[in-house]
Amino acid sequence: MNSPPRRGRPRSAERRRAVLDAAAELALTSAALPTMDAIASRAGVSRTTLYKWWPSTAAVLLEGLLERFHTSIEFDDDMPVRDALTAQVDALVHLLRDTPAGGLIRQLMAASISDAATSTALLDQWMEPRRQAALHHVARGVAAGELHAGTDPDLVVDALFAPAYHRLVWGHAPLDDDLAESVCALVWPAIAVPTSRPAADPAAPPAPDRGEHA
Repeated sequence: MNSPPRRGRPRSAERRRAVLDAAAELALTSAALPTMDAIASRAGVSRTTLYKWWPSTAAVLLEGLLERFHTSIEFDDDMPVRDALTAQVDALVHLLRDTPAGGLIRQLMAASISDAATSTALLDQWMEPRRQAALHHVARGVAAGELHAGTDPDLVVDALFAPAYHRLVWGHAPLDDDLAESVCALVWPAIAVPTSRPAADPAAPPAPDRGEHA
């Protein structure tokens, strides 16, 4: 008699989830960067299994972090474009400042200078998902006529997110609570289509003639 089919997630999916959970937990509780051996031991899988799914330690650590903090890039289209972009920058500021993820990202950014695998992992597993979420909101702003048609989406995203990473790395200024709003207030006028001015109040006194000299 055949056994009934197994329900739930496939074994590989369960093991992958265990690895990502282990990677995130180690990343957020270890002073040094966790090793593949430490992640494999924590997840109860072999080192070979890890390398079958991820090319480097940085890749599994960053995917685990992205899974743990995925809500920091999920802002739906019901939000106004400016609010969604500001909220995403603000979520990054708090993530880098208020959780151990900030220290880990700083270590990985430093390591990426001399290690190509770490650099690739940072771009693919951390930066790109966040950029794509922000680029989506910029694109819907252009489509709605709220942002200039000639807006360079990549440059806008660079301008919005660079200050947070710059302050994380150099520490020359704090990751303030109002940083996201300040950055968006600086960038927004350069990309937003001006709204029409309200009609003049007929009861208001006439504006002074700028051509007259005192």
